[in-house]
Amino acid sequence: MIKRSVQRELIRNNLAHRTDHPTADMVYQSIREELPNISLGTVYRNLRFLVDQGDALSLKLGDGKEHFDGNVNPHFHFICTQCGCVDDIFITALTEEKEFRDIYGMDVVEIPTNKP
Repeated sequence: MIKRSVQRELIRNNLAHRTDHPTADMVYQSIREELPNISLGTVYRNLRFLVDQGDALSLKLGDGKEHFDGNVNPHFHFICTQCGCVDDIFITALTEEKEFRDIYGMDVVEIPTNKP
């Protein structure tokens, strides 16, 4: 049985309500507003636990940092090459990928995730 913790639930909820694909440091800064005594190590351990349990995704977005996504449903990511922002794209078929390319003039690529 997995022990529930206040810290883990705060981190899980934080990820679930974000769309910015934060780093562990970003999650840490956000969680500290609610739980000032939390350590960065606790955030890292709980993020790793959530990824290992399939409750979060670990993403490599090309900036050398590990990012996290609380949305584990199948989807793609749009990464702006100008500003680095990341947006979720929900397309499921090759024809939809072609439509996306035709409409936006951009290719859809799959970002490798660390899944259990």
